[in-house]
Amino acid sequence: MESPIMNLQERLQKLIDQYTADKKEMDELKKQCAQLGEENMQLFAQVEEYSKLCSDSDASLKALQQEHETLKTQHEALQKMLFGIESFADDAIKKIDNIFPLLEDGE
Repeated sequence: MESPIMNLQERLQKLIDQYTADKKEMDELKKQCAQLGEENMQLFAQVEEYSKLCSDSDASLKALQQEHETLKTQHEALQKMLFGIESFADDAIKKIDNIFPLLEDGE
């Protein structure tokens, strides 16, 4: 039969073993928490950098869209000018063609 002292000693040893195991686990969890905190900081930095890149990309896109609209407007103006020059050239050619028959008749 076990004596109460032996029983108490076994229980104390179990509590000490449990405490030691729990302390080890708690230390590991603290290390893991610190590591996860560091990873979180890195992720926040990456998200911030990505947000900045997106913002810069949006600004670049808007600038390019505005430049496209400007070029489109210039293109349309140049096309109108070219049409006017072509129309003027056609009229000039018709007038020259009208003059040549008169010159041929005069020879």
